[in-house]
Amino acid sequence: MHFDQVGTFAAAHGKLAWPWVAVNPARTAFAFATLDGQVATRVWQENALVSGTSFTLPADLRLPTRAAPPTGHRGVAQGIHGFAIDPAVGLLAVTGVVDGVSVLVTVDREGEQRRSRLDALAGGDFTAHALTFDRSGERLWVSAESGSATALLLLDPRSHDVLGVVESAPFPPPAFHELHLHPQDDAVLLLAACGQDGTFARVAGWSDGPPVSVSTALDSGASPAGFAGFSSDGTRVHLVEDAELRTHAWPDLTELSAAALADDFTSSYVGVVVGDLILLDGHDADTETEDRVMIFDRSALRGAVVPEPAPPGMWVGRLGADLLITVDPKGDPAAGHVVRVRV
Repeated sequence: MHFDQVGTFAAAHGKLAWPWVAVNPARTAFAFATLDGQVATRVWQENALVSGTSFTLPADLRLPTRAAPPTGHRGVAQGIHGFAIDPAVGLLAVTGVVDGVSVLVTVDREGEQRRSRLDALAGGDFTAHALTFDRSGERLWVSAESGSATALLLLDPRSHDVLGVVESAPFPPPAFHELHLHPQDDAVLLLAACGQDGTFARVAGWSDGPPVSVSTALDSGASPAGFAGFSSDGTRVHLVEDAELRTHAWPDLTELSAAALADDFTSSYVGVVVGDLILLDGHDADTETEDRVMIFDRSALRGAVVPEPAPPGMWVGRLGADLLITVDPKGDPAAGHVVRVRV
């Protein structure tokens, strides 16, 4: 297996919550913040990485600085907290805190298009933590929490009309939310990393009516784990722990299998699925500094460490069919890389 760099970018982050880069649902483009108050995009087309639309952030929703005190809603620093880009790269959705209030803002090429308070949308004292467009770009998922509940909101991204709210029990704090759109179903997977309390899941989807929740085996939590990807047919979900790869059925997340990682490999709790192969990011268990990659076949049972060199930086996710986005955490802006995976 080989990793060939095909493009670079520079992502500003300040105190922005990870991930610092948002990939659109079509996996044709990604977005990242810049130091001049913009969110830039890069588009993969005709086998090349090209500049796409740049969006201007509202003046009160710029990147929070590292020196900024946690004066915002529920300890979140004032400013932008996360963002998502639609499939057509024409609309940016931003969540953040302004004057102590959690807000959702959509921005098009002309600037701010609409703004809403989360408490008004969700019907309670909620703070937004993650968001993603659906594959059509006509709906927006927002994951939010209050002191007593978790909420998955489904919205019209341009009007902010609420199409439905799915509430569930709160997560043990602090919880770091990530939303993962299913590749075929009109559904979303919310994973919440809650430190030593483990990783919790929520699944919601819709058909002809408002969104509904799906009970899962991970609703009450499991060992700390990160998202490695959906299988190519969408029937399985791969989660990676410190020393194991676990595969769960979609959508109820019952465990199907578990495979031990190599003794000399420690995972970074993230991976990508390229075709039928599962790639896991990690490092050498002895040195704890040298980057390593493990690869599993479609069974999620047979794996091996890939010979060096490994891609640099922290893995963000997959672009296109066989590209990987990574970001070096050092520096601000941080150096980003787009690398092709060649088997």
